Amino acid sequence: MKTLIYGAGPIGSLYAYLLHEAGKDVTILARNKQFDFIKENGVVLINEFTGEKVTAKVKVVDRLEEKDAYDLVVVAIRKNKVLSVLPILSQNKNVKNILFMGNNTLGFDDYLKFLLKEKILFGFPGAGGGRKEHVVHYIDREKPNGKRMPITIGEMDGEIKDRTRQIKSLFESANVPVDVVKDIDGWLKYHVAFVSPIGGALFMCSGNFSKLAKSKNSLRIFIRACKEGGNVLKELDYTKRQPFRFNLFYWFPEWITIKIFQGFFSSKFAEIGLALHAEAAIDELKELANEFKTLIDKTSIKTPNIDKLSSFIP
Repeated sequence: MKTLIYGAGPIGSLYAYLLHEAGKDVTILARNKQFDFIKENGVVLINEFTGEKVTAKVKVVDRLEEKDAYDLVVVAIRKNKVLSVLPILSQNKNVKNILFMGNNTLGFDDYLKFLLKEKILFGFPGAGGGRKEHVVHYIDREKPNGKRMPITIGEMDGEIKDRTRQIKSLFESANVPVDVVKDIDGWLKYHVAFVSPIGGALFMCSGNFSKLAKSKNSLRIFIRACKEGGNVLKELDYTKRQPFRFNLFYWFPEWITIKIFQGFFSSKFAEIGLALHAEAAIDELKELANEFKTLIDKTSIKTPNIDKLSSFIP
């Protein structure tokens, strides 16, 4: 499966590297100075658990031409940048499938204005990190010896198609697990209901996860904001809470949930996978908060904790 990774941030760089090392036909699309760096040095990554630095001379391009042919394009850029690439993708008739891998709050209508429904599917990466200068610092598991976190993918109509299986097989051949879900729209909405309050809580604590982990009051606001988001989605008929951990907000007493997230926000994964990303993605976090407000306005749910946390995103 000839694959283009559209975006050379931490997610795109990591999966381009892993597919390349697995012997797959993969190309990465980078821009400006990052393109020049990769062309000269290859993709360079540092595993924040082990400190290991790896390099791979992945094929790199700086644009998608109208006549370029790929079996799969994986769009791995921040949500607030996606609309700008849709016209570019629409001009190419030789790309067979496009996987948008990232946050999505409001569904698929904007994508369908440019692209055929049969051509696109959606998902979310199982890794996080950031870029310091041109080197990607990443983390793709919650514990040093833990399993690599899975990519989540799904079709808009919930079916599991031949191309869904092929994409799953592609990543699994690079030792990247893949979860296929039937309601990717709901999955992505619940993810935003989780990650947007994290961003607000982090900035409320001056961008410091250690400070957040020690502040029971901040954690209490975060937990209540997530529950408010879940209540909004339930009223909009998204009744299956996903990812599965979202159920923690409802199944446990608040004091237990606080203890769970004290540990989570003190972890290396939070430091690299969330905080480093948040520093570079303030614009995306703001857009996600505004988009979720659009969903809130469709319901009668009061969301004082979501409103409070959203106000802290710069």
